[in-house]
Amino acid sequence: APVFVACMAAEGWVLARRGRQSYTAGETACNVVLALSHAAADGLAWALTLGLFYALYAHRLFEIPLTWWSVVALVVAQDFFYYGFHRASHRIRWMWASHVTHHSSQTMNLATALRQSVTYPVSGMWVFWLPLAWLGFKPEHVVLTVAASLGYQFFVHTEAVRKLPPWFEAVFNTPSHHRVHHARNPQYIDRNYAGVLVIWDKMFGTFEPEDAPCEYGIVN
Repeated sequence: APVFVACMAAEGWVLARRGRQSYTAGETACNVVLALSHAAADGLAWALTLGLFYALYAHRLFEIPLTWWSVVALVVAQDFFYYGFHRASHRIRWMWASHVTHHSSQTMNLATALRQSVTYPVSGMWVFWLPLAWLGFKPEHVVLTVAASLGYQFFVHTEAVRKLPPWFEAVFNTPSHHRVHHARNPQYIDRNYAGVLVIWDKMFGTFEPEDAPCEYGIVN
């Protein structure tokens, strides 16, 4: 939380230097309240479902030791399932009913990343991580990887960073890619579901580069 607050302050300063006002007190406060509510609901969900993860882990397909390659494999596998969760959250009405909260802001800044729904546990976000335990990744490592992924995604919710080096843009989710995801321009709707790696969007045909200026918010 202190890192996030410091980054939001730095972002606000950078945008102000460019003559842009991105933060308002009301919306920032709303986003913070939503973040705290989501954190409480998410903690409760993990407490209630962790036993199921351990039950699947007891019948795991593989014995996966904790090594550098297994950490990389877990990060990549979790990101693949995150892509599935995120795409489903836009295409299945039950899940969109939760995810729409995140997209309802008409501004794009780091505080927008905090705009999360308290009903994610009800809509079934945790279900998408179950296969990781069944494959053989320890549930506590799954929880940590999910948290790290969401932590990374905090930093792509900004207009302060324009474009990163081409090699990075080609592989990873970036502010440019994620601005497209939050835009309601017709060519941008339901594009760029990436969490950490943008390769899934390119593999499954949901990638769209940022060309036209983004108009943020939901269509209706």
